[in-house]
Amino acid sequence: MERNPKLYWPDEKHQGLRPQPGVMQLWFHDGIFTNGYSMQLMFHTAPAKSSIWLDVCGPDGKNTNVVAFFDTDTITAKTEYCDVKMGDNYVHGKFPKYEMHFRHENMGADFVYECLTQPIFEPPDGVYQGREQSPQTPLYFGYAVRPRCRVTGKLIIDGKEIPVEGEGYGDHEWKYAPPGHFQHHCWTWGKVYLPEHTLVWWDAILNPTFGFQRCKWLWSLSGDTLFEYSNHAGMYVELIDLELTESGATLPKKMVLTIDEPRIKGTATYNIKHIVKNVPIDAFGSFKIDPETWVGLRHYARFISECHSDFEIDGKRIVADSLESHEVGK
Repeated sequence: MERNPKLYWPDEKHQGLRPQPGVMQLWFHDGIFTNGYSMQLMFHTAPAKSSIWLDVCGPDGKNTNVVAFFDTDTITAKTEYCDVKMGDNYVHGKFPKYEMHFRHENMGADFVYECLTQPIFEPPDGVYQGREQSPQTPLYFGYAVRPRCRVTGKLIIDGKEIPVEGEGYGDHEWKYAPPGHFQHHCWTWGKVYLPEHTLVWWDAILNPTFGFQRCKWLWSLSGDTLFEYSNHAGMYVELIDLELTESGATLPKKMVLTIDEPRIKGTATYNIKHIVKNVPIDAFGSFKIDPETWVGLRHYARFISECHSDFEIDGKRIVADSLESHEVGK
């Protein structure tokens, strides 16, 4: 039986500011471009301090990272749809088009994201851990996703403008939790952009509040439409050739995703090409943690990988190679 894709289509308000006091939120976008550049751009709001993060990886693997901080009471945002402003910087739009602008010193970015697929979320309100509706849980986490977009615009690195085009992903995340509470104890996340299909997956061990529960989310789209979703997917991730990095994190050189679902079977093998970001999870929103103390801390790492996919979807074999972004938190 087919899924009802409209059930998983968020309203515009789920891309906008969640109005509840004390909610931490972020608007995240990534992109892989035809000229060899890749990036992730995050607008982050929190009760104490807000920030914008831009991480750029060049064709040679060189990373350029910048963060700008803002007083939260100076930020404006709409609840009806995505329209967030921090100083002169913004991310705004309505389906299917979103725009963002960021400048800080000699760094910056201007992008237009045009959705190639429907947006997706967990019905009925986007909350996939805990509960936001009454009776509300002490912790909850929400997520509204734009799985695949056409991206055009420019990067600015050391004052130099670099035109870019390619494909990317965007989401709006929100959480209600005490400071320092991250929703996952550890996780792997990624996506696969096939010629006619899009897969977004997330394999996570939840934090102690949720009893270290194992959850495996898989969103599968054919063309622009969701055709399958599971939060307990038959899906398995292997981290291969682990290596201790200078940051103190033990990271893989390869990841293999195996899917064994009724309509989707096969593997995606991620051969890691570049590490875009590698920081302790507790350093999010701050650079105050001394790198010499990073050893032994849980790390967030984001990668660009050469991905080889071999799947059977609805009885049709699909073999493809692509560049993909994916991440590990451990």
